[in-house]
Amino acid sequence: MGLVALTTVVSFEVVGAVLVVGFLIVPPATAQLVTRKLPTMLFLASLFGVISVIIGYWLAMWLNVSITGAMVSVAGILFGIVLVFQRIVNSSKNKASVSLHG
Repeated sequence: MGLVALTTVVSFEVVGAVLVVGFLIVPPATAQLVTRKLPTMLFLASLFGVISVIIGYWLAMWLNVSITGAMVSVAGILFGIVLVFQRIVNSSKNKASVSLHG
């Protein structure tokens, strides 16, 4: 826990608050939408973070915009996509359950 705190404090100075807060919150929240098992959640949070960095960096270079903003924006868009997909899947499961019981 101490290393997380140290990394966070140092990162605020090095890369900025937007990137630090964005990557401490959004990838784990996205992973939590997918699973509740901790090992799987840790893996997915890392995967979502790496995907956000790669696509965000590429997008920022292509559009000539802020790299930090693009990375966090991609992470947010990825969260939104997973959230919508999860709602659709849960809605179809609930409809199937109702039709089986009704």
